[in-house]
Amino acid sequence: MEIEKSREVSDTYGRSPLVETTYNIMTTCFYGEGSFALAITGTWGSGKTTFMNNLKDKYKTNTSILSIIDFEPWKNDTPDSIVRTFFTSLRNELQIYIPNMSSVFNDYIQILLDEESAKPLKILSKSFQKIIGNQNPYETIRRKLRNTKHKIVVFVDDIDRLSPDEIKEVLRLIRNTANFPYIQFIVAYDKNYVCNALRNSGIGVPELYLEKFLNVEIALPKSEERIICQELKSRFSTTINNIWGINTEDEKITQMIYYTPNNPSNSIMGCYLLPKVLHTIRDVIRFHNAFRMIAQVYKDQKIEMEIEFQDLFYIELLRYKYNDLYSLLCNKPFALLELNNDKFGLKNDVKTCIENAAHGNEHVDIIYDILNYLFSLSDGVYSIHKLRSYDKYFMFRLDKKVMTVPEFMSLASKDEHEFSEAVQSLYENKYPLEFQNTIAALLNQISQLQKDENGQLYSPVDYRMIYGILSKLCKIDLPAVRTEVSVAIAPHLANLRCINNLHFKALLNLYNFMDFTSGNYFDTENFLLSILIRDNLMSNLYHKIGDEEQKIVHTFLSETTNQSNMTSALSKFIQNIQNSNIASEQLLIKLPDLSDIQVQYFKNCPDKLSELGFHLFYNCQDHIDLHTGKVFLRQEALDIMKIEILKCPENYFKKFIRTGRSSNPEFNTVFPEPYCFSIFGSYENFEEFLKGCNSQSQYETRVKNYWELYKNNSYRPIEFEGQGNVQEKIDNNFKKEIKQLKQLRYIKEEISQKGYVEKDIKEMFESNDLYISLREEIYQMMCKLNSGFTQAGSIRNA
Repeated sequence: MEIEKSREVSDTYGRSPLVETTYNIMTTCFYGEGSFALAITGTWGSGKTTFMNNLKDKYKTNTSILSIIDFEPWKNDTPDSIVRTFFTSLRNELQIYIPNMSSVFNDYIQILLDEESAKPLKILSKSFQKIIGNQNPYETIRRKLRNTKHKIVVFVDDIDRLSPDEIKEVLRLIRNTANFPYIQFIVAYDKNYVCNALRNSGIGVPELYLEKFLNVEIALPKSEERIICQELKSRFSTTINNIWGINTEDEKITQMIYYTPNNPSNSIMGCYLLPKVLHTIRDVIRFHNAFRMIAQVYKDQKIEMEIEFQDLFYIELLRYKYNDLYSLLCNKPFALLELNNDKFGLKNDVKTCIENAAHGNEHVDIIYDILNYLFSLSDGVYSIHKLRSYDKYFMFRLDKKVMTVPEFMSLASKDEHEFSEAVQSLYENKYPLEFQNTIAALLNQISQLQKDENGQLYSPVDYRMIYGILSKLCKIDLPAVRTEVSVAIAPHLANLRCINNLHFKALLNLYNFMDFTSGNYFDTENFLLSILIRDNLMSNLYHKIGDEEQKIVHTFLSETTNQSNMTSALSKFIQNIQNSNIASEQLLIKLPDLSDIQVQYFKNCPDKLSELGFHLFYNCQDHIDLHTGKVFLRQEALDIMKIEILKCPENYFKKFIRTGRSSNPEFNTVFPEPYCFSIFGSYENFEEFLKGCNSQSQYETRVKNYWELYKNNSYRPIEFEGQGNVQEKIDNNFKKEIKQLKQLRYIKEEISQKGYVEKDIKEMFESNDLYISLREEIYQMMCKLNSGFTQAGSIRNA
């Protein structure tokens, strides 16, 4: 904390030239005829006292000036006491230099007080003669001072602390009762205040009234914006360093202090916001003291990292200067704000709301600029505009249902059993998504890389401890928590900011913590672009890419536990690279090596005939026919799959029959496993394989029946449209369809043998709704025999 050093003689405002000139002129203004009075005016905190003290130091170096008196009238409580105190001080000073002055001053003081008690004071030499004849103390004092030429300078400060009657008494001292030779009065005050006080006491034109008492006025110039900002930065940078550990030269502090509403990026040029609110260094000191105390409250609770210092700075500025608006934000935020997606923003009519709340439009733009900074420009993890953080800035503490960083970090030291219990307790006792929000905040801080004195990158947060907690959370038996972890990890992983290769390796491992089964979306393909293209990776790692980085990425891709998502992304990546103009030298890992990794995924899959196994298998791509779009698989993968099928045909049969996507259960297409031909080399080889299977299981029967239909449809998928529930047909092993197939074969045989179509054959054909190639073939035979068939009997319109 800092006190206001009213007696300090520093030249913060840079007014030394003005002090020097003033002093030089004033040393020529000692007159035998009477006193000379200089007024130093300025607003509260504008440096009047400092100016006077600097001027006083100049006078002290002048040996011709024997007496310097500091008179502080505000320490007296009545006009009488002001008179007594002033002349007593003057007597005590002069009696050191001029003999027999004490008794004269005592008589003079008594006369003044008696006269003051009888009527308004207006002492002139003639009035004294009426009272005590020729023994006039006033004239005696004047004569002795004129004869000795004893120079006196009286400094009078803070008369703007006085009542109107007390102000008038000080003015009378200057021009009337103490109007002595070779005496100067240097008086400092806030002119607006003094004029208003005089006006309220009946003085019609106080400016003219003051001119009667004061010979000359120096109005101190407005404080330069630059000086105010410098004073703010010198104090707040130290406080922010002490509380938050942020370097005093951090650009975030500079941008906060030198914020320019029309140019938020700040180039240390322009019309700064803060000097519009804090006009003087005294303002700066008081505001800093208030901020320092509040910041320490957060520090003492070990929650200072849960808030953004810039937001605390501006919300406290609002409280310090515009408390009505601060109270409105605290108690009725929706009077100024609106909430969308858990984030506060300014209402469209916020300026009108500010004007109403501030009882006028004098400061509307300034208040709007402060609010705009807080609710439009602030982008920190714990920014006030985020619903989760909002109350922290008004409560000076955290909501107990909000997870703190220390609470989260305490998980690192717990064993497996304690860890599970602690996570369960936090999950049950905190707000929803607290794990996600806390993890996201910490990961965001890890990404805020900084440089030390040697230019080495470092992270303000220990990534190893946080990543370690995440690895444990991903194994916890709480799906909701695992989902929150994945959602929090995704942007951090995509951002890919690393301090070194150890960090890079650990960060890549976060991909294995992602829970893709929860529907969490992560653009793995784009992620691959950032780690497999050398220039992209170099921009994230801030150093050249070599063998070590290639090894780290290759190991990560080879050993990832999220192989299902990775193999799909690798296939798209390979296709995109093949279709682009990216030079092969830009690839960190060559395309054939990436394809080998995909094959290895399939090789390592323990159940190659599972859903995952087939997915990995289909991504073992060799090439794509650009004309047909047909995907050809790697022969190595085809051979491995064939071996697996021969080992366990039943598992292959379970996955053999596929259907398309359809919203109508009676409309769908049924097709076989798409690479059965490639696996076995030909349809004939596959049929030989089927003939050799004699388990007579349900799945084997289903595949054999389907294959008969497929074969008689010219090896094309079977389309069903309105012939009953397709899935029921599959579950029933296509028994009805096999009967219909046999019927079509009988019809074909009858027509071929007899050379004509009998009525019962025609009726049988028309009632058969198995639309396959065989049926179209029969129809064409009937048309050639002129059997009265029309186009109405075609395969799809019969």
